[in-house]
Amino acid sequence: MCQQILVLHQVNSIYEKYYSLIEQLDEATRKKVFRKGKFRRKLFCPTGQKADKTGKKCVIMKGKERQKRKRALMRGKVKRKGKMARIIRKRNKAMRRRKSMGLSRR
Repeated sequence: MCQQILVLHQVNSIYEKYYSLIEQLDEATRKKVFRKGKFRRKLFCPTGQKADKTGKKCVIMKGKERQKRKRALMRGKVKRKGKMARIIRKRNKAMRRRKSMGLSRR
């Protein structure tokens, strides 16, 4: 009887460790997005990864691609500054549309 209790404690501790590791994993998530007037499910990958061609799993990006994306982000920052008023107007319009559909900001 005592041995069975010890075995159960060991099994429980193993399961607890396993589930805590699963919770810590930074995995891809699928979210609903609104594109071209329709809802789509989009794959969001962790940092340094991207969706493959099928869009079903995440793959690690090469260094060259990461570098290109970083440069593009910096260029986009400068362009966005000049178009901020238009961006805010469009965002507010989109948020009104989402609110009317019963969706929150997140």
